[in-house]
Amino acid sequence: MNLNYYRNFLLAVETGSLSKTAELANIAQPAITRQMQFLEKEFGAKLIISGRGKHELKLTDAGWIFYKRAKQLCQLEDETYREIQDYTDGMKGTLTISMAPSRTPAFISKVAVPFTALHPNIRYEIHESFQLQLLDDLLRGISEIGIANAVIPDNYKFEILFSRPEQFFLIGTQDNPWLSLTESVERLQDMGAIPLVVSRSHRKMIEDVCRNDGFTPNIFIEAGTKTSTINFAQAGMAIALVPLEQNEKLPSGLLSVPLNDERLSISKTIVKLKDRELSAPMQKLIDFYKENLDRQTK
Repeated sequence: MNLNYYRNFLLAVETGSLSKTAELANIAQPAITRQMQFLEKEFGAKLIISGRGKHELKLTDAGWIFYKRAKQLCQLEDETYREIQDYTDGMKGTLTISMAPSRTPAFISKVAVPFTALHPNIRYEIHESFQLQLLDDLLRGISEIGIANAVIPDNYKFEILFSRPEQFFLIGTQDNPWLSLTESVERLQDMGAIPLVVSRSHRKMIEDVCRNDGFTPNIFIEAGTKTSTINFAQAGMAIALVPLEQNEKLPSGLLSVPLNDERLSISKTIVKLKDRELSAPMQKLIDFYKENLDRQTK
């Protein structure tokens, strides 16, 4: 298997031209043509056909299958080279991470900033992804680890590196007219008709808990993310009900109190693909995170 042939096939498809491919690959066009013919002979199927235009190539159905697999194989080779280079370079390299958007601010302040101060040659490639896309990123090799807001399904495919439940908090301005944010709240039912702002991903869980207690919460605003949920509370429009990490900082002017209802919690989960070894820099990051967490909880 010659991955250079695969790469030139991808280039031909993406440029739509064998002549442009030859120019970019810095080889003669007849050589490119022979490579395409070799691949078609190797797999026993027509992969590309010439369109009417001078620079137009089209994929056959078999060609689409080959294109997707060739893309994956070339990405895997690139990743392998990068991981080996990271290993030989020590603490140089790029950390590829997919995470829920609500996790990004805390990751920046609690992990990326102090870790980069120790290892300034580390770079980051962050993919903000919701649950299903995050897991797909890991399966496709786009990211090395994922930081999710929930327990990960299909555990035969994924290995959980870290998991911790997070408590929900009530957040509002000091002068809000609905709730004195001076002591914890024991049950959602104690909130009465106070207007709440919640994120879309948590609404069903909140409503299910309230339904079990025989009442309907006054969800005044449904926001897309935790950040926007907190922004609505900061604007004084409602009391936010969101999970917070330990010692997570809030915007200026906001107060928070815990909601002591164990039925309301989510899990922060760090996960990787099972049987895949972490690169040396990524393993260092995970160790750094766990050490910092231990210090915070002592």
